[in-house]
Amino acid sequence: MELKTDLKTYNQKIVRLEWDSLIFLIAEDIEANYFLLAEGLKKTKVRLIRASTGQEAVDIVASGQQVDLVITDIQMPEMDGFMATRLIRNLRPDLPIIAYTAFSYEGVHEKMQISGAQECLVKPFENRTFINTIRKYLFRT
Repeated sequence: MELKTDLKTYNQKIVRLEWDSLIFLIAEDIEANYFLLAEGLKKTKVRLIRASTGQEAVDIVASGQQVDLVITDIQMPEMDGFMATRLIRNLRPDLPIIAYTAFSYEGVHEKMQISGAQECLVKPFENRTFINTIRKYLFRT
């Protein structure tokens, strides 16, 4: 009976976007873009870590720091999102990774999936799409 109550509470938190126990890593080199993503996640109360380069994102995951989901831009200095995703996937095979880009070209989605991202969003995207994509991969049943 207690497990049923705990599961109901957990599901209600997902619906209400109460993700305050989660930590998301956002790999984004452009400050304004980072703040747009952070603003879109504000209602969720999720804690955020920012990496300004692909290498920094890999280093954060490799450090063993708690990361529940990675959101990565494809174009970044030092190491692009494709390579960073591949390396993060090798370190943490079950870690959800959502990529995004402003440049949609033929094969970008397939290339990101081959790299290990579950999804690749193309900017601009609606915040609802962003949140629903996160839910899809973070709260699998």
